[in-house]
Amino acid sequence: MQQNILLEQAIELICERTEKHIKMQKVPVEEAGGFCLAEDIYADLDNPPFPRSPVDGYAVNHSDLMGASRENPISLRVTGCIYAGDDGEAQTIQKGEAMRIMTGAPFPKGSDAAVRQEDTDEGETVVRIYREQQPYSNYCFQGEDYKKGELLLEKGSRITFAEQGILSGIGRTSVAVYKKPVIRVFTTGDEVCQPGKPLVPGKIYNSNGMMVSARLKELGVKPAEVTHVADDETVLAKALGQACQDADIIVTTGGVSVGKRDILHGALELLGAEKVFWRVAVQPGSPSIYSVYRDTQILSLSGNPFGAMANLELLLRPMLQKMTDDSFYVMKKQEGILTEGFPKKSKMRRFVRAFYENGKVSLPKGIFSSGAIGTLRGCNCLLDIPAGTGPLQEGEKVNLWML
Repeated sequence: MQQNILLEQAIELICERTEKHIKMQKVPVEEAGGFCLAEDIYADLDNPPFPRSPVDGYAVNHSDLMGASRENPISLRVTGCIYAGDDGEAQTIQKGEAMRIMTGAPFPKGSDAAVRQEDTDEGETVVRIYREQQPYSNYCFQGEDYKKGELLLEKGSRITFAEQGILSGIGRTSVAVYKKPVIRVFTTGDEVCQPGKPLVPGKIYNSNGMMVSARLKELGVKPAEVTHVADDETVLAKALGQACQDADIIVTTGGVSVGKRDILHGALELLGAEKVFWRVAVQPGSPSIYSVYRDTQILSLSGNPFGAMANLELLLRPMLQKMTDDSFYVMKKQEGILTEGFPKKSKMRRFVRAFYENGKVSLPKGIFSSGAIGTLRGCNCLLDIPAGTGPLQEGEKVNLWML
């Protein structure tokens, strides 16, 4: 087991030991958001499947409107009306004729343009038109969005509302995706009381379980289980063993340091897990443990809320990216200018919660201890302060990891 390693070394070790998750499943398109495609998607038809009007107005042949103006309107006989959903192939206009046409409706044969109704007198049997039209003006061509047989979505693409719309637009009701990893979360600590129960002296409410679970949901990997376990090595080892039967990843909080009730070390040994590293040279949350048991990755984080959340971002996201091959999990790095100073010295590499906008970096008001959660509100980045740095000054350029 390696100890007291740099963050980049920890990430490298995690990525070396994490296998790509290649299991696939079919899901309904309406439930596919957040998954990655396990197949290339080709268009089964042209879109639009016929020439259609983008405006409400009149379908015409442009040659009938040469010289039309408000001073010299041209009159055409109105032979009918086409609505969205009608069969355009069944309709035809001749020279000197027009048809009312609605947005999304197919063009009738013989027409090559649409006149907006604002450029007419909106006549029902005869329409007076006040404007010339060029060929194919106000005209959506068949297949102008995409052609039949065209590659629309590549295998490995992350599915968002746009991809769901495209899939639905070509008539797909289900799609092959890569299964998301199964994640189980365990919080520890006899001092922890579950929300909803009376808070007795010496106890604190469990915020870690909620925060870790909620963040995983935001990242698109809803945990299969969130459980609190008492400070008992044997009980925890048994719970971990049961979870490893189907879990790809287990995240624990608490019990990772060197106190008498820091039970993760003993529980992992009872389980028979291989401890890959313990302690990362970052503040907060330095006593994180990464271990592997059979095919399950176990990431054990600090019990201090901000320590847990910072290292959930820094260590779990690379694991998820390697496991899913989804670039969504890669944290974007950014530079910014501090709008205020940070008074603390940073003997160890320090990550500070912050807010970035338009090149400026501001710090939340309140305390910055690893146990504080109030100052997490509104933060969208982690300020990365190198080891050996003194207090930061207003106007100083800083490095950020975007959340």
